[in-house]
Amino acid sequence: MPWVLLRGVEDLVRPAGDVDLLVSAELVPGLDRLVAGVGFRRVVALGHGSHRFYFRYLSEEDLWIKLDVVSDISFGQFQELGTALAAGCLRRRVAVGPLWLPEAQDQAWLHILHLVLDKGEITPAKAPAARSAAAVATVENPVALFLDRKFGAGTAGKLLNLLQSGTFDDIPETAAGLKSRWTGTRVPPRVTSLANRVLRRVGPKLKGRGPVVGVLAPDGAGKTTLLHGLRSTCPLPSAYVYMGLWSASPMDRWLQKIRGGFLARKVFRIFRAGLAARYYSLRGRVVLMDRLAFDVLLPGSRTESRLAALTDALALRFQPRPDLVLVLDVPGEVMFARKGEHSPQKLEEWRKAYLELAEEIPSAHVLDASQTESAVRVKASRLLWNVAAPKGMDVGGAAEPLPLHLWMLLDWRFLLPVSQPEQLGYGGRLSSDAVAAISLLDPSARRIEPSSGPVPENEFDVVLLSEPDARLFTGAAASLRPGGWICLQVRRSLGSRPGPQTLAGWKRTLERSGFDDVAVYWHVPSLERPARFVPTASRTAVLDTLSHYSGVRFGKAKAAIGRLALNLGMFNVAAAEGTVIGRRSLEAGRLESL
Repeated sequence: MPWVLLRGVEDLVRPAGDVDLLVSAELVPGLDRLVAGVGFRRVVALGHGSHRFYFRYLSEEDLWIKLDVVSDISFGQFQELGTALAAGCLRRRVAVGPLWLPEAQDQAWLHILHLVLDKGEITPAKAPAARSAAAVATVENPVALFLDRKFGAGTAGKLLNLLQSGTFDDIPETAAGLKSRWTGTRVPPRVTSLANRVLRRVGPKLKGRGPVVGVLAPDGAGKTTLLHGLRSTCPLPSAYVYMGLWSASPMDRWLQKIRGGFLARKVFRIFRAGLAARYYSLRGRVVLMDRLAFDVLLPGSRTESRLAALTDALALRFQPRPDLVLVLDVPGEVMFARKGEHSPQKLEEWRKAYLELAEEIPSAHVLDASQTESAVRVKASRLLWNVAAPKGMDVGGAAEPLPLHLWMLLDWRFLLPVSQPEQLGYGGRLSSDAVAAISLLDPSARRIEPSSGPVPENEFDVVLLSEPDARLFTGAAASLRPGGWICLQVRRSLGSRPGPQTLAGWKRTLERSGFDDVAVYWHVPSLERPARFVPTASRTAVLDTLSHYSGVRFGKAKAAIGRLALNLGMFNVAAAEGTVIGRRSLEAGRLESL
């Protein structure tokens, strides 16, 4: 099924915002099942047009990933400006490694209209991206022709001229004019905007019931801090509910004058917290409960009064069954130092009581809360996601953690359309960690050594070479099966080895050797630890990366040199290090010697 990544290709290593995808309308009916199969849970948000939102938590990286998937292209703050551009953009999509991206001019125009029509202005932070997009876009593109048909000939050209002028003060007025003249949709934009504005007031919700998460611990253990930390970092819709049955309030001095006043307050809190928690859970929100009715089971909490015992039973019965109970374990001295209430000895007694109580609660998990707030929150987030993840999804809670530092050395595989090679070959200057990582991907992977003699042909479907010389490349290329992929990790050199000395040189070598789909990726900041793989064929991606150089040493000078090289068509010569990939022709003709 056709799909494209609309924007943010340079941010995929660790997405800071949404991952925006456009998919074919034919994919929508089975999309929830498909995405749940790889561990994402849907958040339903009415009033957002065709937008569908999916979330997943990666505990190893403390990272929430949000997919924003659309099946049409609509603009405006409330998706009121509908278009029929989606089918054409999907039809003209291009492959970059394992990704499908919009055609370069489509991408530029979609970004321009996103800034102008969705945002209504171009802020200084967005100005470089707007200028880069305007430098790529032309008036012959189908999106530009769409604007000319809708608003009159020359509209796209005027908008481009305005962006290329570098002054964006007139953008708000231009945006307002385009929106006011927008026609051709089945429902008038004003009606769509009003309807979506009203629907959004319902708020986002998980598809299905929201999990109930409660925290138990004595005062000073960090219950409230943890819950507020979870709520601020977890993007799932959530609600905070406080259930302190005996906590003090400003009304206490009046309640003590009324017989049964404190008991009435306790009953009121039982019903208020219980109803609120049930309501939010049914609304599809993660319920974060500060304290639980389980407190009544602690030693010293039980009473001889039949009425008080009845209210305790009511609290346990009316409280929604928690999916997860976090019991915070902190030494008494630490709790006393944090809050200064009670005494270290008393707090230590309560600590032991809560630990004993945890053994009686099936959904309880004890957390060492004497660690930093961040460390405790990460552990709690993992446990929260265990109960919020799609049912039947193995979140790996009991498995040994993966050797993440090794998997990160395999990031090059995302540049290839081969997710799991049948037979992998490697060679060159690979570290011992890199070789260990390759064994995780393919335990039967074999090293390729430079040889002057005959080499085995058609043996590998993927070959990875690090800083190869001419002899190693020739042998490795011959060992590829027709249709197999080669991945070259290279640095710019000054004649230190036989063979090409630049990314551009290696690109020409692959093309002359009969390889198809040759592409070059610039590694930023380094070959060993890249934060970005930048496709050098994308002028927009390169310029956006160069714009981030201002904060590094000699950054402005490096960015200026990079832009000059890009304008001269020599960026693949100037780039210090990167990866060059190519696919061996299916005809597997003669490979040219270096």
